[in-house]
Amino acid sequence: MAARNPGKEYTEFKEQDLIASNNGQQVNAFDIYCPVDACRCKLLLAKAATLVQREKSKLTLPQLPLAGAIVSTIDDSEDTNNTITTTPTTAEEPTSPSTPTAAGELQAFWRVTDMMAFENIGFSKMLPNGTQFLSCADCDTGPLGYHESKVPRTEKEYLVAINRVRYHDRD
Repeated sequence: MAARNPGKEYTEFKEQDLIASNNGQQVNAFDIYCPVDACRCKLLLAKAATLVQREKSKLTLPQLPLAGAIVSTIDDSEDTNNTITTTPTTAEEPTSPSTPTAAGELQAFWRVTDMMAFENIGFSKMLPNGTQFLSCADCDTGPLGYHESKVPRTEKEYLVAINRVRYHDRD
């Protein structure tokens, strides 16, 4: 039997406890893991990412046109619970993007500017608008965050939502 994920859910911490200071920047205090309890995939090492605020609506998944496909996603219906669900899709579902959250609504993200800063991470295919979703490299759970591909190289950033991952506080 595989060992359990050493991380704890976001809800087990106060947000300020997840943040450390490093050279005047707010960084992740702990190693970051996949949100799935049974997956041991480490995404980022402690102090590898800085804290930023970005648009929450960018995490909205488009509807999938794949008949009968099983998609592992994070249910955002309750911001405090962020549970992992498995949802079958059907051919009758519309193929247009789902309704985004209110424009301008911000959320906290861990930001890295080089994809090589990740220990493990998966990328979706690029959407027509240039967005790629980030997922667990081992179990494909996501989206855990996103990346905008159609920006100048100097503005590239990879964003992981702080409430969609687990944290290993090494207790």
